[in-house]
Amino acid sequence: MRLHSLALRDFRGVKDRMVRFRALGTTVVVGDNEVGKSSLVEAFGLIFDLPDDSKSTRIRDIQPVGQDVGPQVTAELSLGGRELTYSKRWLKNRSTELTIVEPDGRRQSWTGREAHNEAERLFHEHVDPVLWQTLMVSQGQSLVLPTPADAEPLITAVTAESGTPVDGASMPLVTAVEHEYLRYWTPRGKPTGDFARSAKAVAAAELSCKQAFQAMEEVQSDIRRAERLNLDLDDVTGRLTEHLTVLEALRERKQATDEILLRRDSVRSRAETARARLENHTRTRLERERLLDEVERFTKFEAELAGRRADAELVAKTAAETVQAAEAALAEVVELKDLRRTDVQTAERRVSDLMDRAELDRLVGQQTELVDVRARIAAAGTILDRIKVDDAIVAALEDARAAVVEARAALAAGVPQVTVRRLGAEPVELSGTGLEGNAPPELGFDESTEVLVSGELFVGVPGQVEVIVRAGGEAATLRARVDDAVRREKDLLKKAGVKDVAAARELLRKADTASAELNEARRTEKSLTAGGDPGERIAVLTARLGPDEPDEPAEKPVEGVPGQMSLFEEFASPHDTLFDDFDGPEPAADDLTGAQRALDAARDGLAEVERLLKDAEFAVEQARKAADEDRSEAQNARARSELAGERLAAATEALESARSVLDDEAVTVAETEATAEVEAVLEELTAVQAQADEAGADRVADELVHALAVAKRLQDERDRLRDALRTTEGRLEQSGRDGLATRRDLAELELAAVRTEHDSLLRRAEAAQRVHETLSRHRAEAQTKYSEPLQSRIESLGRSVYGPSFRVWLDDDLAVAERELDGVRLPVEALSTGAQEQLAIITRLAISHLVSTGEGSVPVIFDDALGWSDKARLRDMGALLGRAGDHGQIIVLTCMPDRYEYVPKATFITLDG
Repeated sequence: MRLHSLALRDFRGVKDRMVRFRALGTTVVVGDNEVGKSSLVEAFGLIFDLPDDSKSTRIRDIQPVGQDVGPQVTAELSLGGRELTYSKRWLKNRSTELTIVEPDGRRQSWTGREAHNEAERLFHEHVDPVLWQTLMVSQGQSLVLPTPADAEPLITAVTAESGTPVDGASMPLVTAVEHEYLRYWTPRGKPTGDFARSAKAVAAAELSCKQAFQAMEEVQSDIRRAERLNLDLDDVTGRLTEHLTVLEALRERKQATDEILLRRDSVRSRAETARARLENHTRTRLERERLLDEVERFTKFEAELAGRRADAELVAKTAAETVQAAEAALAEVVELKDLRRTDVQTAERRVSDLMDRAELDRLVGQQTELVDVRARIAAAGTILDRIKVDDAIVAALEDARAAVVEARAALAAGVPQVTVRRLGAEPVELSGTGLEGNAPPELGFDESTEVLVSGELFVGVPGQVEVIVRAGGEAATLRARVDDAVRREKDLLKKAGVKDVAAARELLRKADTASAELNEARRTEKSLTAGGDPGERIAVLTARLGPDEPDEPAEKPVEGVPGQMSLFEEFASPHDTLFDDFDGPEPAADDLTGAQRALDAARDGLAEVERLLKDAEFAVEQARKAADEDRSEAQNARARSELAGERLAAATEALESARSVLDDEAVTVAETEATAEVEAVLEELTAVQAQADEAGADRVADELVHALAVAKRLQDERDRLRDALRTTEGRLEQSGRDGLATRRDLAELELAAVRTEHDSLLRRAEAAQRVHETLSRHRAEAQTKYSEPLQSRIESLGRSVYGPSFRVWLDDDLAVAERELDGVRLPVEALSTGAQEQLAIITRLAISHLVSTGEGSVPVIFDDALGWSDKARLRDMGALLGRAGDHGQIIVLTCMPDRYEYVPKATFITLDG
């Protein structure tokens, strides 16, 4: 199929448009966004898909918003050797018209639904839908790699080129095996259809049979359970009767022992009261003994602490005198240190002044060099500010010049060249539009001229003859390309402010030289000002040296530094004679060395005094620390002595208070009487306890509680056995009514029948599976052979873009699965976005190349592709698209024509808004 032209009217935002395509070659349709490029592809699909009376929303969507008009599409194409003109209008004034010109020149026409049916029949007869969808790349789909294994024209092409049958077996046999296999198995190899239902029936029959056998086993188990429950119930009933007799005897014993227990509790209460009274009297005696002991102990302790207090106060007085002597020695050492520090400071000032003088000399020279460097920076900056040319502008100018040359060469090759010569006496007049060359308005005798005609040339002899020469249809496009290239070159020259490319290169060279000079001067300036501005440091040093020190004269003022003035203008007045003897003799060369030696000697003396000071401070610190410890010890001794006196007074007072209540002898008598009372009550309690032990009164209550628990447990066990026996007997009675034995026999018969049927289906399914696997293996081997032509074609096209190391591997669907470049093999998913898009375009061009000679060929359509490619790849891909156009029809829709400027022999069609 070849698409020659496509006309749209009232289609979305397109009012009326006609686009013609090259039958062989590359056509690039250029237009801004929303100008209607993608509508061309959509319109071509709708004209074959939907009749003129369709109510589809796809038709409603293409009607211009707010306009009561009928969208109309007209296509001119070649299909199966026939020339078709197919027109269709929807919604308003519906119509369908089809005109076919046969290869022998016969013309046929159809209208209405017949025209739609005939066009649809021819389209589906000669256009493979898979190939059509594979080679038509919609907007946003340029990254999708094609999987053309189901495209019949491609399979036919690779089969013819490889010499291998497509399936490795006849198609009827393949279809029959596939049909038989799918009767029993899904494409993924799982049972299906009657085979799966048979397997489920076997599983259900096995489950029913198992349940019937389980039901019979449960009946036998219930019979055995009922017999065991009867025996257990009789045993528990007998044990419960015997235990109730024992329980009644225990109740009678408990009534007899309750009186003994009451008497024992009364005696035990009196014993506890007597024991509590004895404990109170004992505590009173012990407290009295403790008070007597404390009075005696505190009396001795107070006398001992008074002696310690006197000794500690004497030691503290001696330590205070030692601290005073150490502090006096420290004061003398501090005074000596101040004298040594004054000597060091004097020496340091002398050394500092000499060093500042040397630094000032160095900074004055550095400031002079800095002024020269800043002058160089200003000069280089002035040159760079005047130059507007850079590398990008020069490159753009060179590209523009090349484009002008290329466009003019194309114009010279694509338009007629006319040579006019005057032979006679009659004047020859020349005029016209779109003329290349110096064409004079009139030729002199025996004068000739050569003219390139891109529009119209009028050659006339007044009153005798007039010749009109018109250029072909492509001349306007070539003329427009020349004008665009010239206009772009002039715009760039004007922007750069130069007359030609050579002048731009010369300015760029000057800019590079000035830039290098500027960078070098800035590095020098940065080095000179690394420690700060020298002018500021000079001012600080001059102020520090003071009016009594002579300064070096400046060779010239410090200039070129914002906010600075001459060093001498800043610090010297017109009436000052400070610098009159500036040229006097320099100090001796060893002045700084001598000052440094004097400073070192002063510092050594200061260090010696500081060592003495540390020793004195340490002695004072130790004396103060010892005095503090002795003073603290004296204070603690005084506090402990006072506390001991207070505690002795408190103990004496507590003893006198206790004796006022009860004297020492009465305390002893009360404890003796309480002891006798406790012994008498305990003898009575022992006698009552012996009587309770003899009667077993403490054990009777526990024995009765245990016996009651056992009786309840036996009663619960008897009730549980009765309930279980009733439940089991009920199940047995129900099982007898259900006929479980008959149900078990029926389940066995049904299981045998479904197993026989399933075994038969299983044998046929396994046979179909083995045949299908064998045939699939042979088809896979054959597919490896017939995929080789497509793989070779992809690699051949790809090597023109990526180089000789480019290789690809195809999967079972003939889609590119992996790519190798420079020895690195990667899956397609791991490639960059641009590489994936380029590989998808190369694959589609290879498919188009393979099917281009057959009747099933279709155009390759790219809508907004090559959006992720760099400039080098755009150049290679453009050359590839140009070569691919030699074998088929390629249509490119784009809003970025710069992407396709490298496509040779391409026809550019610009759509206006």
